[in-house]
Amino acid sequence: NAEALASFGGERAALYARLKLAGLNEAPCQFAVFADRGTQQGHGLGRLTMPATIEYSAVMAIHTFWLAARAEGIGMGWVSILDPAEMATILNAPPEWTLIGYFCVGYPCENHSVPELEREGWEVRRASMVIRR
Repeated sequence: NAEALASFGGERAALYARLKLAGLNEAPCQFAVFADRGTQQGHGLGRLTMPATIEYSAVMAIHTFWLAARAEGIGMGWVSILDPAEMATILNAPPEWTLIGYFCVGYPCENHSVPELEREGWEVRRASMVIRR
């Protein structure tokens, strides 16, 4: 977190310092997702020409879990301020595995229709866009 804070300056740094990044301390459920490019599962189908599909599949599984959690009123956060190599060591992951993400899951203390980063002034959503055919 200190390294991330140091990467910002001025008002943006002050805003970052105020953001609540407490999921690691407060979330009752935490898990890591790894990808193993060496797996024989699937016999390499789809990975011969696009090896990154193993990581894409892991991300899609995370996305599906996230949508299902939100549908049940459960919050989920992707902890992106962790060093992947250090996390792999801490979690005793095989060296050939790649950390895709570390996640915190739990019921939120408050429910909001506006995402926290927008409420805190970090991000502004773009106007909705409708594409018609």
